[in-house]
Amino acid sequence: MRYQANELRYEQVTVLEKEAIFTELRVLRDSVPKGFSCYEVRHDDECQGNPVEIAKGILVNFYGTLLIQESLEQVEKEGRCFLEREDWNYSGERSFTLEEYMEVRGIG
Repeated sequence: MRYQANELRYEQVTVLEKEAIFTELRVLRDSVPKGFSCYEVRHDDECQGNPVEIAKGILVNFYGTLLIQESLEQVEKEGRCFLEREDWNYSGERSFTLEEYMEVRGIG
């Protein structure tokens, strides 16, 4: 099942040294606001909760959806990119809605 982007709660993450927001659910791509790129994340085969791949779509070991204000070049060119442990960091802040995130950052 996929959900409207504006109906979910997100966590702030840093991925490949870029700020992004993350939800553990699948997002309807046509509900993502203009100016955001939408990618899906795969977790490790050992089910340890480690994000290991970002792609335009994930079928197996789905970990969540990543929204980012700039596109990830490697994913755009090759369809996916693999992550090392240090490539993904949670900010530790409280969760927020997409509307709250955009308001704080003056987007839209």
